[in-house]
Amino acid sequence: MMQPTNRFKKSIPVLLVGLPKFFLHSAAFTSAPCHLPLKFPHINKDAHVSKELAPRRPTLLRSELAQNPVEPNSDSASGSRGSKEVSYAAILKVIDDFHQKDITTACPYLPKEPEVSSHSWVNNSSPKPYQSPITPILSPETANGLRSAAQSYFEQTRDETRGAFGQEVADLGRILSTSSSSASEELKKGLYEALIQQIYPLVRASWSNHDALLPSKNSHDHYDEEYSQQFPSLVVTSATVAAAGGYPGAKGAMTTLERDAGLFTVHIDLGNENEANPHDAMGGIYLESLVSSDTITEAVVGPLSLGQAVIHRSNERTAAFIVPANLRDVADSNQSLDSTTRRNIIQAAETSRHYGLRLVLTTTGVASSKRNETAKENDGDGLSGVSTQPEAPAEERAYRLRNFARFREDRIRYLTLAGLLDVDDHENHLWLGFDYIARVDNPEYRVDVNQRLSDVNKAIFHLEKAAELGPRDARVHFQLATALGAKMDCEKSLMKENSAKSETEAIQLSRVAAALERSAILESTAVKLGINGINDLATCLHALAETRCKMGEFDKALDVIDRWAECGSIRSDLAIENVGKIDNGTGGRLPMIEWLKTSDTNHKIAVKTIGDVPVFTEDDISMLRDAADRRFSHANGVPTSRYTMQYEGNSEVHLDDLCAADPSLKMRIDKILQNKVYPLVRKAFANDDEDSPEGPLCVYDSIFVRYNGDQARALGRDGASQPLVSIFVFCRERFRNDRVSY
Repeated sequence: MMQPTNRFKKSIPVLLVGLPKFFLHSAAFTSAPCHLPLKFPHINKDAHVSKELAPRRPTLLRSELAQNPVEPNSDSASGSRGSKEVSYAAILKVIDDFHQKDITTACPYLPKEPEVSSHSWVNNSSPKPYQSPITPILSPETANGLRSAAQSYFEQTRDETRGAFGQEVADLGRILSTSSSSASEELKKGLYEALIQQIYPLVRASWSNHDALLPSKNSHDHYDEEYSQQFPSLVVTSATVAAAGGYPGAKGAMTTLERDAGLFTVHIDLGNENEANPHDAMGGIYLESLVSSDTITEAVVGPLSLGQAVIHRSNERTAAFIVPANLRDVADSNQSLDSTTRRNIIQAAETSRHYGLRLVLTTTGVASSKRNETAKENDGDGLSGVSTQPEAPAEERAYRLRNFARFREDRIRYLTLAGLLDVDDHENHLWLGFDYIARVDNPEYRVDVNQRLSDVNKAIFHLEKAAELGPRDARVHFQLATALGAKMDCEKSLMKENSAKSETEAIQLSRVAAALERSAILESTAVKLGINGINDLATCLHALAETRCKMGEFDKALDVIDRWAECGSIRSDLAIENVGKIDNGTGGRLPMIEWLKTSDTNHKIAVKTIGDVPVFTEDDISMLRDAADRRFSHANGVPTSRYTMQYEGNSEVHLDDLCAADPSLKMRIDKILQNKVYPLVRKAFANDDEDSPEGPLCVYDSIFVRYNGDQARALGRDGASQPLVSIFVFCRERFRNDRVSY
């Protein structure tokens, strides 16, 4: 008989917290292909569109179609609710027209590339997914000027009581409009020189064989003599400045991990506000396609010096973030999520507020006179689908089609068109796979199991293709595992109906486990660098542990549970223990403690503090209560806690959430943890019966509860109370746990 493992035998105490309910993401047709449980939830067509899939600049495609209604072609099928479909040609026409508006009105203060009559064509250009010249693209004067202008803009526009917290992003045009006329002109001049002399030439030289940079063909599949002599020009369609960091608990990420519209993206580092030590924190770019199993820093381009740029194709998923200057000097062999590199990134993010400029480039396209004449002859009203505007690049057409598909019931039709336009973009297949598997779980989708299996097989086909084209996208592998699990369910149903046999369950489960493991490894890199939070990784590991249990591999399942538990150890942004450094303002004196024990067995249950040295002073309590009351007063009925077992009359909020909006409170809580709570825990549990924790202590979670006994009694309770809780206790470096129920 297999003996139970002893990995959970010993308890390592830490600050008492509640056990949160494990949270599984939900999704809708309109949400991102993100990490989901193996079973898709009910599909809500009105659900909020996730930020992940929303374009970085808004599109007006729906409003454009409303203003220019187009009758579908005669061969168009009716929509699922009897509504007429818009023809493909009409959709593409609106996209092309909107693209033309973008290139002429989005950033008129920035120059487009001068007319290009020829360029050197290289068959194997840009072997790397990015270009980052060592020499800065922006001069120090321009970079510092842009940062100062952005700093002033943010200070003027943010809430006066809020301060510089989290990520801030603003349109460059708005920032320049608030600067003085002379300063604005100087900054535009610096940007003009950078674009004309360096950025445009570098992009054209690095990706010279990109279709969008070459003369386009007309609809008859041969070169128009006039058309083929002109090259599309590069132009900026989006310019934004992002800022992050500079306060206790700051995150390192300056932008979320996502991709852009357009063709090329240019990130330019604008430095930080730390005048004393500006080089302690520097900028960096996380490129998902560079993720390697060797070291986590392989996926980082940087540290970047002031004015240095990173240029890549817009279909790369990237995030700008703050990195320490010595990022490459630290040999970090720690494979845990809480690595030395991650801690250094957090420390760098807290030192100063860092700024970066992001430019999105596309091409203008070139329209020939012959094409315009043909369009006028065949389409007098301009609405039959033959556009008088140049076609938008295929990549951008596909991107906008995917965005448009989110608002359509017949979204597969538009996603399929996107895939035909850009066959090399893995997200077309990701979205198609996601949509096929989502419809299977839709209660309104009433079809037999054979049709469901057919849809699942289509999902697997597209997701396997997405994994081939985008092997480092963690979302793809998780969705593939989801589809494989759905296929197993369908085949089990068929076996019950007609005793048909499918692949052995062990083989199917091993494929699911392999996909989940791949997803977890890729997601871990983003978590270790502070790019992503733990939610997606924890969801993936939860599914992997469940799959290992189904396979009967319980030891491997426990290993995965250890990894899942490690996610909890970095959930909180509150300070971890700094062993040996105590300054509590009481001459090193700690609160006295008294053990609470059972009356029959004298078993130790908990400790309470006694004496004249409190854990929280009156000022600490007042500061914490005021912050919580403000949060509760602004909740407007929205839950303020991740827990779902709140009793009537209770108001709960996570201490992390309070501190995230109040750096002064975080500094106070961190000091209490370092100088009183952590030493108190070590003092209480460092005895002959318990092992001393093997690493620095940390907070897994913490809850502030406000009780209202009158409200609880009015709702039928005996009085204010709290549900029974379980406790996870953690220590960094090694993750064990015991569950203690009260």
